Amino acid sequence: PQPATKRKKGRAPAHQNAFAFKHNPKSKKTDAILNSPNIHVCRRCHDKIEWRKKYRKYKPRTQPGKCNLCLQRNVKAAYHTICTDC
Repeated sequence: PQPATKRKKGRAPAHQNAFAFKHNPKSKKTDAILNSPNIHVCRRCHDKIEWRKKYRKYKPRTQPGKCNLCLQRNVKAAYHTICTDC
């Protein structure tokens, strides 16, 4: 067995997000995304969702998702896994 050596995976990203995306001020979709509440998640998930909103990577849900606790299809918020009832 050879000793485990640390190897670099690939290279640096070609396009790093250096500055926040400038949102379209008159967009109704962007306004809805920015005003959507970001509650009932841990701090790490909260920060991830805020990053997605900031850099225009957030995609709102089109259909409700399945809750991990009650297994019902009533998760309406994007990037959430538990419904508001649970």
